[in-house]
Amino acid sequence: MTTFICVFEPTTEARTNGAVPLTIAFNAPNIKIAAATAMIKLSEAYPESMDNFDIDEPIICEDAVGSPRPPLDQFDEKFAIENEFDGEKWQPIKYKEFKKLATKPRVAALLLFGKTQITDKEYTSTLKYLSDSEEAETKIRHIAIGLAEITKVSLMNAEETMEIAQAIYEHADADITTEDAKALGESWLVDEPKIEIVEDEPVLKRDYAMLDTEIALALSGNVDISNVKGSDVRKAKELISADDKVWKRLSMDLRTYPSVLNIPRETIFALVTEVQSHPELFDDANARIAFINGKLGNTEPKVTSLGNGRFSIDNLETKPANDEITATKLTAKEEPVVSPEKPKRNTKKKETPAKAEEVPSKEIAVEVVKEPEIVTIAPVEVIVQQDNFEQRAEVLDEVLKGDNDNLGIWKRVQRTDARFTKPLEGMGFVGTSINSNYMFMRATEIFGPIGEGWGYEVIEEKLIDGKPLIEPVLDERNKQVATRFLRDGDGSLFCEQNHSIKIRFWYIIECETRGEFESYGATPYRYQTQYGMKVDGEAIKKSLTDAIKKALSMLGFSSDVFMGMHDNPEYIVSNKLEFEIKAASEKAEDITRVRKELDEKFTRHTETMRSAVTANELRGICSTLTREISTHAKLAKERGDSEYEKYLNGRLRRLNEIETECLDQLNQKEEAIS
Repeated sequence: MTTFICVFEPTTEARTNGAVPLTIAFNAPNIKIAAATAMIKLSEAYPESMDNFDIDEPIICEDAVGSPRPPLDQFDEKFAIENEFDGEKWQPIKYKEFKKLATKPRVAALLLFGKTQITDKEYTSTLKYLSDSEEAETKIRHIAIGLAEITKVSLMNAEETMEIAQAIYEHADADITTEDAKALGESWLVDEPKIEIVEDEPVLKRDYAMLDTEIALALSGNVDISNVKGSDVRKAKELISADDKVWKRLSMDLRTYPSVLNIPRETIFALVTEVQSHPELFDDANARIAFINGKLGNTEPKVTSLGNGRFSIDNLETKPANDEITATKLTAKEEPVVSPEKPKRNTKKKETPAKAEEVPSKEIAVEVVKEPEIVTIAPVEVIVQQDNFEQRAEVLDEVLKGDNDNLGIWKRVQRTDARFTKPLEGMGFVGTSINSNYMFMRATEIFGPIGEGWGYEVIEEKLIDGKPLIEPVLDERNKQVATRFLRDGDGSLFCEQNHSIKIRFWYIIECETRGEFESYGATPYRYQTQYGMKVDGEAIKKSLTDAIKKALSMLGFSSDVFMGMHDNPEYIVSNKLEFEIKAASEKAEDITRVRKELDEKFTRHTETMRSAVTANELRGICSTLTREISTHAKLAKERGDSEYEKYLNGRLRRLNEIETECLDQLNQKEEAIS
């Protein structure tokens, strides 16, 4: 077995949000299996963050003597930051001299990586980013090009360059041009700083994630919003991760409320607390929204046409409008506000009994003559600002995207029970065959019975001609002297035939989302063997089975077989162990037996470790036992057996301590000999 080091680099967007590269070292027979193994380990360790990493082109290399290496079989977040890859091996990192860098890549690197020390690898990545015209993120590129045209920026040191670059980045829009970036940089240098940064209090920027946390804190109960403790935040995050029904619905309602991020958190906290005392609101969306609007004051003026040029205005009180929400103050003397962008709507004077009310952010320009219980509307323009449905749609998209898991099905079905596989030979290659009924059973387990949760429709089937068939030519002694093509009765060539079928495969997820796509299957129907021509009477059935298996494989079913993982003996052992533990967990007597065997194995292996004579021998014994105990701990966590999981984690810690002790003893012996 060879030790491979694999590094998954974060995407540009994820890197700007603080993501770091993940590194893992493990043993594998070849680099192909190492790539597949690393992918599976990443999906199991970080299932929610797969989209944040470049999984198509990870860095994979063999462990070289004398080069640094991360711990085996666990992801490391510091290794790729402290070391760099030179194309063949890893070595301690070397930083670029900042003054010798060109201004444009210097600014871009500072914004991309958020630090003033740039490595050779990061500098190369920056140059690639600047030269990639198809890169979606153009904001950093335009800022770098714009600031590079300013002479003063090229003379700045790292800290000064970082200061101006970050200031321009925070102030600029996503679609900033090169000219705008240059103008902002020059204005920042002339009037330093022209970009105003207000720091009222050391708090995080209010966003929808913080709003969700505030809602969860209020639902947790007995929380002082002015003095939130760490334990309160942990409880709130547990509530969010559990996808609590009340929290989820209140989050959706408040996210779509206009300007909700400007509402004080004390008000939000009081609202959520009061909602808890009205459980009838939990399942009534309309009543819940009306309750929220009533508490937060979303009483919008309503202008209704009565015909003949008459209008009625509801929800209008005598309170003056609040200037902070851009409403027009109503007086009897002021001229009506006229907007050049809105068409005018003139009305005749009409006495309409109504109450004067505060005018919210939606502007209405009217002239009011104050009389007892009468509002006179003069011929003025009535401006009603429409609701920003695009903003609400974006909020909904963000909420739905947070619950989206594109690899949800794949991660549940990617592993294959080795009991339902067998070696595939005699096909010109060596591989692994999967029992078709096993895949159908897994599809039924995930989607439901065939015909209800999943199924197929045959779209097309046909026979495709292959190579021409031949027959021997015999002499008078019945000895073959030549061959000739077989021909049909009309003189045409008689060819091999393959049966092909095309199906439309469909499936339903959680009784709501339906997916469908096309899949193909094929089987030799008429072909030549060493015993003569043969015709397969079950070709249609085999082609259909092949098409369904191909469709399921595209959803991730048994992907470990199709990715070549079952060619790795180490993976086969680990996978078999996991399925055996799952099968044994269904019977109490098997659980007791498995745990006893694991304890006995721990005792035997630790005794063998103490008698190891080399470090490699010691690591080999330890890694085998570590892998098995980790598998048991993972499955115990999935079953919810927290006590046994805690016990196994303790065994792992003790195993690491014994390995350290044995390594120290071996080092002492080597020093004594030398």
